[in-house]
Amino acid sequence: MSFTIYTATGCTRCKIIKQLMHERGIVFEEQDMKAEGKEAFQKFYAANRKAIFRGPDGVEFPLLHDTGVGVIRQGIGACVAYLYGGGKLDSFFSTGTLHKEWVDGIHVSGGNPEDAEGFLEVLRYIKKTNNMKLQVDTNGLNSSILEQILAEGLADVMIMNVLGPRELYSKLLGKEVDTTEIEKSLSMVTKFPEYKFQTTVSPVVHEDGEISYLTTKEVGNTAKFIAEATGSMKNPYLIKLFKPKDCKDERFNAVEAMAAEALLPYRTAARAHQVFVEVEKA
Repeated sequence: MSFTIYTATGCTRCKIIKQLMHERGIVFEEQDMKAEGKEAFQKFYAANRKAIFRGPDGVEFPLLHDTGVGVIRQGIGACVAYLYGGGKLDSFFSTGTLHKEWVDGIHVSGGNPEDAEGFLEVLRYIKKTNNMKLQVDTNGLNSSILEQILAEGLADVMIMNVLGPRELYSKLLGKEVDTTEIEKSLSMVTKFPEYKFQTTVSPVVHEDGEISYLTTKEVGNTAKFIAEATGSMKNPYLIKLFKPKDCKDERFNAVEAMAAEALLPYRTAARAHQVFVEVEKA
């Protein structure tokens, strides 16, 4: 393997990746985009623009380039995961958006449970290095991994994306799921130092091929699902807008985006079962 790491002067996350590579005896070339590596980074970015995430504050660093195979990883989680397990841990991580001492883009339910130990090793490394704080999310799958994260104190904030009511969970996931596992995750989430449940008012594909949004009744039943599994009506609960442009499922490309004010009836329905319901602002 041959690696180039693109960094920014003063970037703590970049220092962590370089430290890991030194620990593992991995030879790499560094290009600091704010110093002597500026021109090299500009050429790299121009050639790989589609593969590099650029947020409101600019490009997230570090950027790790495995030049031998052309693989690019961005952000501390995805970079550490690649150095630990190659591509097999990719589905657990995405480029994060939180900064300073916080790390996000960590998805308990995203990867293969057979790779759980590798995933946990990545969290342990990030957590112990510079005392980073981790925001992790789940949709309820891989509850055994969630249980281990809780036992080891590896997450400071846990966000559970509750896809919908119990009776629709398999349809919304696109595969059969035992809802007792989802209930187990719902119960565990409340034990983290900070947590939040959230539901996106997403489209549902019906047996006849028709597509419609989750109804207010279905979101109300989702709030009830949370109450039953956690034994509480006082959980923080956010109802979110579905954004077609952010969805990877091509079936929903033509779905019209919902206006923010349309969420208000959903909030009313959910408050019958969860007192602390908020709606996403546009």
